[in-house]
Order: sequence, then structure tokens, then C-alpha cells
Amino acid sequence: QAHNAVADPATPDDEHHFINPTDGLPNEHPALPSAYDSDNESNPVDDDLLDDLPTSIIVTNIHSEVFASDELKARLEQLFRTFSDNTTFQWLKSFRRLRVNYDTAIAAANARIQLHQYPFGKSVINCYLAQPVTPVSNPNLKPPAPVKQFLISPPASPPAGWEPAEEAEPLVNHDLLAALASLTPGESHEIHAQSEHHPGIIVHTAGQQPGAGEAPVENEEDEDEEGRRSKSSTP
Repeated sequence: QAHNAVADPATPDDEHHFINPTDGLPNEHPALPSAYDSDNESNPVDDDLLDDLPTSIIVTNIHSEVFASDELKARLEQLFRTFSDNTTFQWLKSFRRLRVNYDTAIAAANARIQLHQYPFGKSVINCYLAQPVTPVSNPNLKPPAPVKQFLISPPASPPAGWEPAEEAEPLVNHDLLAALASLTPGESHEIHAQSEHHPGIIVHTAGQQPGAGEAPVENEEDEDEEGRRSKSSTP
């Protein structure tokens, strides 16, 4: 585990390591020189290796008391200023995080390596390199790849080898047509008989509609009913 007492992050003393050796993370970045290498000035780092490296760090798992105390904030900021004086901070209280912005990728990598799993206050902070944003020349979104332009309207020329698919013949249900033809217009037909647990299903078909210039055809039952009424009303 990391030690609570730290004298100087730049001191190559094994008793004052910031990093937790059991977290599985490397102690040195492969593209950066060692922080304790005395020949750094004679072996400069290629600028091309630093173009894709981030210069910011995201600090997580910060205790809520740090955001409420200016003194604790100053102590944590001073801890990250050890690697570079030209450093800015962005406190994200809602996420309990801190973004540290360095001027060089070397300073960000050293801070990430040495301050990860560092106990600060009532919690152990974690440091992660922020994902760099790749600048784009065109801020607008591009349309998708035109792989099926022949489906647009008006349709363009189809691709080579395309053939139209023949439509299948319509499915005719002769049993259904025969059952519908057997239904006499103007009458009721019982489709399903009523049982103890299920109601009966009865279909009431509409009568035939008269053609143009024809009088409506009255039902024989209505005529018989009117005849009985006229006979009963005769003295």
C-alpha cells in the first residue's frame, strides 16, 4: 500500500513511493524518460511521441470534505503543482472529481504515475489520464456511406447484377370465401354455440342494399308483423 508520509515526489527513495505497487500499473511511461534519470537533458524526448499523449489528469474518489474546505483544496492543488508550476484546476463537485491541466505531457504522466492510489484525507485518490480531444477541421456531421442509393426517390440506377424479385401469388382462402358466401344477407348465423363457460358467437349479416331507382326490400317478418297489427286494429 502507499505510504501516508511523502517528503518529495522527485526523490528516488524507495520509502517514499506514491504509487501502489500492487495496482498492476507501470511505474514509468514507455514514451517518457524516467523521472529519476540523470541523463534526461542529454536524451531529449522526440516531440512526435508526445503529440498523442494527454496533458490532463482526472482525479477521482475525492472525499466530500475536500470540496467544502478551501484549505484541503489548496493542499491537494499544491500536491499536483509539484510536477509543474504552470497548472490549472477544475473542481467537479457533483462528480467528486478534479481535472488537473498541465502544460506538458511529461508532467501529466509523472503526476499520474506517482499520485495514483495516494491517500489524501479520508480517501485514497485515483489518477487517470484524460482522453485527448482530436481537433476536427469540419464541425458538421457527414452523411453515411452511400451503399443503397438506388432506394431513394426518384430511384437511381441499380447496382450491377441487381434483378427484381418476382412477387408471390396472392394466397386465396377458399374455405373462408365459401363460409362467407353461405351467409344469407339479413339473417343471423350462430358461429359458436353457447356453453357453460363461454358465450355464444352470433353473426348478424346486413341486408342487401337496393340499387339506384329501386325501392328498399322489406323483410317478410316486418310485413307479417304489420299485417297482424292492421288486423288487430280493425273493428
